[in-house]
Amino acid sequence: MEVHSHTHTERKRFIHYLWEFLMLFLAVFCGFLAENFREHTIEQKREKQYISSLVKDVELDIASLKLSSDIKKKYCNYFDSVVFLLKQNNPATRNDLYFYARHLARITEFEYHDRTIQELKSTGSLRLIHDRRAADSITIYDNEIVKVILNQQEIERQQRSDFLANQIGKIFNGYIWNDMVDNKGTISHTSGNPELATTNQQLLNDFVVHVVQLKTSYRITEGHIGTAIMKAESLIAFLKKEYQLE
Repeated sequence: MEVHSHTHTERKRFIHYLWEFLMLFLAVFCGFLAENFREHTIEQKREKQYISSLVKDVELDIASLKLSSDIKKKYCNYFDSVVFLLKQNNPATRNDLYFYARHLARITEFEYHDRTIQELKSTGSLRLIHDRRAADSITIYDNEIVKVILNQQEIERQQRSDFLANQIGKIFNGYIWNDMVDNKGTISHTSGNPELATTNQQLLNDFVVHVVQLKTSYRITEGHIGTAIMKAESLIAFLKKEYQLE
């Protein structure tokens, strides 16, 4: 009887310990699941916030792209007028020639709104973008679509700089050039159809070549801008659908 009683007591104690172990294990495991769920919920919320912010940035990109494209189209028409008026060589139209040429150093460039993308990169938060297609689309937009335009703008910037340094002063009267711009930066027609600074045909021809080169660069950029706008609009539509954004 004593042996039997002893065995029964030990079995109870073993079951008791096993039950405590299971309860502890379940408590720890449930705590782990709860914490994991909480972190997952927080990450999902942050992911959606990043995507929402990114969509707003791309919308600003589209507005900037359209503005830059409109300005380039207008200036390309101005540059065509410069070439035409120089070829016509009519002293009565020098006023217009000065006005159109005065825009050679002007442009409204595309401004890349990359605040959200840069934050995702610098903080390592790109890992929060769990949708692989979304992550790939964002990366392609940043590394390919936008970079083409930014690189092309750098080419244009160098061309305009060359105009100012090596071309404008040889063709136009610097004092007239200065008087055409007010203190707000607004360009106005001059008066009196002022003379050019030179009649040298070689200098004028070299100037025309540079005008055509810059105009060509603008038109190349316009093509890239058109592609970028379509890609940006597609990216916004895709992200809004995937993340159920309004």
